[in-house]
Amino acid sequence: MNTAQRKQLKGHLFALFSVTAWGTSFLISKNLMMDLSPVQLMFLRFVIAWLAVWVIHPKWHFHWREEGQFLLLSLIGNTLYFLSENTALRMTLASNVSILVSSAPIFSALMLRAFGKSERLSRQEGAGIVIAFLGVLLVVFNGVFVLKLNPVGDLLATAAAVFWALYGFLAKRSLEKFDSFLITRKLMFYGILTTAPMLLFDGGASIRLGFGDLCGLLYLGLICSAVCYLLWNEAIAGIGAMKTNLYVYFVPVVTMLASGIFLKEQITAAGVAGVALVIGGMILSSLKKQPS
Repeated sequence: MNTAQRKQLKGHLFALFSVTAWGTSFLISKNLMMDLSPVQLMFLRFVIAWLAVWVIHPKWHFHWREEGQFLLLSLIGNTLYFLSENTALRMTLASNVSILVSSAPIFSALMLRAFGKSERLSRQEGAGIVIAFLGVLLVVFNGVFVLKLNPVGDLLATAAAVFWALYGFLAKRSLEKFDSFLITRKLMFYGILTTAPMLLFDGGASIRLGFGDLCGLLYLGLICSAVCYLLWNEAIAGIGAMKTNLYVYFVPVVTMLASGIFLKEQITAAGVAGVALVIGGMILSSLKKQPS
């Protein structure tokens, strides 16, 4: 295995680890929001992640001309993404949010087709994206087909998908100049700065956390934010924004499996079929087209 192949393998493994953690984070976040508001949860998560990355990579870096792109990345990939998603969860069905947020690879493909130069989407990759998204629909509904539209909530969930796709597109360019540690630390730092003013108008309850809540908060901050954002950026550098964003399809799969294992929720035949379609679609998108 040569250096390029090892880099690609690490990219796939890093992306898979990240979506596995993010898939379980929904269960923990839902439990924590019984005691915390979405804005409080965002703020504490960013603080923990920033401290963790600073301890790992305590290298000072500040140049006025560069800070603007870090602020933009953080606004899109942290603050606006989480604010849209968490607000949508309060306004519309969780299944709607899961489906719409999981459409990020579709928006990523459209952005790459319109603006990307280094990555181009083939018909085979496009077919794989569609097949995998059909699998996501089956996984999310899991045999219980309930659809209730809420225009504002659904629009916010769609906005979250666009923000995440745009983050991958912009991060790809930043990773050509900066390492993943610096980008991740800057993301969390500006996440703190942009979220802090919201606390003044949040109206959330006072923070009351037990030991279990603290463990969950540390898991979200250390693993789901610090480690996963770092690995996700490395994955984008290794296999590109499009292939990395395809792994977003695995998030509802992991959530379904985790709910079945830990919450004893039923996994139906439709859910299993959805998992097969997600995996099959991703394999189809990842396979290199053989020359004729």
